[in-house]
Amino acid sequence: MSWGVYAVALWLLIGLEVGLRGVLRVGDTGVAPSFVLPLVVFVGLYARTRVTTTAALVAGLLIDLTSPVTLQGGGTAIILGPNALGLVLASQLVLGARGLVFLNSPVTLIVLTPLAGMVWQIVVTAAFGARELYDPIGFHAGSQLTQRLFIAAYSAVPALVLWWPLRSISTLFGFDAPHTGRYTMGRR
Repeated sequence: MSWGVYAVALWLLIGLEVGLRGVLRVGDTGVAPSFVLPLVVFVGLYARTRVTTTAALVAGLLIDLTSPVTLQGGGTAIILGPNALGLVLASQLVLGARGLVFLNSPVTLIVLTPLAGMVWQIVVTAAFGARELYDPIGFHAGSQLTQRLFIAAYSAVPALVLWWPLRSISTLFGFDAPHTGRYTMGRR
């Protein structure tokens, strides 16, 4: 996979996610779609296993860096790890499912995005909930999980919109996993 193309796509989608977070938010809740999640799912559908995991880790770390957590006292903090771990595990769901789906169908991205998003958000909620046990930050797992599952479901909308642009530039990504038909035996 071309990491330069991935970096540009990730940079653009992180920008959209951060920039449109307030505009696309549902009411006064924190429910806004993720634009990065469809990219992670798309890469998971076409890239090799190690590349998929690394791409998800990088995307998760960038989400951690751009999503400060509000603390009990009113301040904010950047907590590295929960989104990175969540997206890595979500990418594993995609890797397991890609042999069962049609790769060239937009429905695949639209369905797998919320499913992977649910895994992602459950892991993030569990990580913050565990942190709450030893370092209280004012995180209420029950309400947060509900809100985060809505974020996962809402992320199907950007998946619908992003399928065609991602599919049209897929040759620039240079995917070469065996299941894509563009595999060369000498590459590892």
